[in-house]
Amino acid sequence: MLPADVHETRRALDELDHALLELVARRRALVGALFVKKRALGLPLVDPSREVELLAERRAYAACHGIPADLAEVIFRAILEDSHTRT
Repeated sequence: MLPADVHETRRALDELDHALLELVARRRALVGALFVKKRALGLPLVDPSREVELLAERRAYAACHGIPADLAEVIFRAILEDSHTRT
C-alpha cells in the first residue's frame, strides 16, 4: 500500500494531465476554426515559416520557465503534426 502523500501527489498529477489534455482539445478546436477561415480565403493551411517562428518562441518560453527547450520542441512538433493530419 502506498503512503497517502504518494497517492495524493499521483491524484494531483492526474488532474494536471487532464487539464493539459483539455487545453490540447481547445487548441485543436481553434486550429479547426483557423483552417475553415484559411480555406474560405484560399490561403494555404500550413505555413512553414510560421511554424519555424512558433517552435523558436516555444523553446525560448519553455527555457525561461525551467523546461528543457528540447522537450518543448518535441511537444509542439507533435501538436503541429496533428494539425497537419487535419488538412
